[in-house]
Amino acid sequence: MARQKTAVSVRDIIIFITTVIAIITAIFKFLAEVNRLGLWKEFFIATAVLAGSNYIAYNLDNGDIFLITLLVTFIAYCIFWSYKFSYKSTRLNASLWKERQWWWTLDGWQFEQEVANVFRMNGYNAKVTKGSGDGGVDIILRKDGRTSIVQCKHYQSPVPPEPIRALWGCKDDFNADEVILVASSGITDMGARFVQNKPNFKVLNLDDIIIMGNNAQQRELNLLDQQSFSTQNNQQVKTGRKLDI
Repeated sequence: MARQKTAVSVRDIIIFITTVIAIITAIFKFLAEVNRLGLWKEFFIATAVLAGSNYIAYNLDNGDIFLITLLVTFIAYCIFWSYKFSYKSTRLNASLWKERQWWWTLDGWQFEQEVANVFRMNGYNAKVTKGSGDGGVDIILRKDGRTSIVQCKHYQSPVPPEPIRALWGCKDDFNADEVILVASSGITDMGARFVQNKPNFKVLNLDDIIIMGNNAQQRELNLLDQQSFSTQNNQQVKTGRKLDI
């Protein structure tokens, strides 16, 4: 009895084409980011490790081992690139933090991401919220056992008191020790009067963020200089000992 061929519907074809286009688009976006950040060496090494591990697992003639290896290496690959993109992008943008005009080219979401990066470079664990159901809180900071909530207002004009009061009202909801408002153009006089008697409410403008970023980078440079100086001294001591011998 002849086997009947399964008819391929138009819907199946559309789903297949859409999936292929999505995969190709994702690959091109991924490679574009690798190229933008100059991470080709890391790309070839990581891809070689991924392919090599799965090739070895495939040749063990054990389907379960191959599937487990494929899943584990793929997850590790994604985690690696998530960290690498975040780290490299932060370092790339950090060189622009001192340029005030550059900050004004950012939209609201980009501004939140860069402010979070500035805090990270200052030793904070910074988590950007999803943007809904957060009560207006954009970033949650943790450092030395303390929690701070941050709202970013990347406006050309000072922030009025209404959102300032609303942000202060979120303090207990997050069990926060401190409330921080990052207002690019500062706050109004009414807003300042609301904040002045609240020691746990800090207001930072764009100049404050730029200073924080510059100070963090300067500390990094000083640390690198100290490490380099220490390494040179150690090498000189070793060389001197060899000469004495």
